[in-house]
Amino acid sequence: MEIRDICEIEELMDKKQKNLDLINNLSKKIIRTAGILITKLHGNLEITDTMNKINELVDELRNSDKEYSYYKIQAYQEYSEAMVLNNIKNRENFPSYKEIDVPPEAYLLGVMDVVGELRREIGDLLNKSDVKKAEEYYGIIKNIFDSTRGIRYSDSVLPGFRRKQDVARIQMENSGSEILMFKKKFDN
Repeated sequence: MEIRDICEIEELMDKKQKNLDLINNLSKKIIRTAGILITKLHGNLEITDTMNKINELVDELRNSDKEYSYYKIQAYQEYSEAMVLNNIKNRENFPSYKEIDVPPEAYLLGVMDVVGELRREIGDLLNKSDVKKAEEYYGIIKNIFDSTRGIRYSDSVLPGFRRKQDVARIQMENSGSEILMFKKKFDN
């Protein structure tokens, strides 16, 4: 008894594997580039080339095989984090997930990660005695936390979000305490 279509099925599986490999490779590049972009944003360095590169990579990921959307989430999450942080640092409006064209799950996860980046900014600002800007960033952290506080879904729907909420709450509380202690230190 002959099993028919094995060669055809194998060709289809090869194509699927190539698509998955492409998506994984693009995702890794986006994650690395987002890290570089965030580092440059923290250092107030020129970001034009890095921004162009990440946008090209994300466009390529958007146009890749739709079957593997699960494998794209982390790349979109890192991209969201970088885009939101960029807008905050440039005093632009908080972008929506539709504006940066990412899935809502990835956007929410990326926004929660922005809290850690703003906490880092607050530490740097307090080292420079810029309390006003530190308080501004603290207000954004508080807004992010308050806006997302009521979001409660299982990890099957929104993987890792609850943990990120807990981390964001701790970072918000620590940032507020640091600002308060800094102000008290110089009020005396």
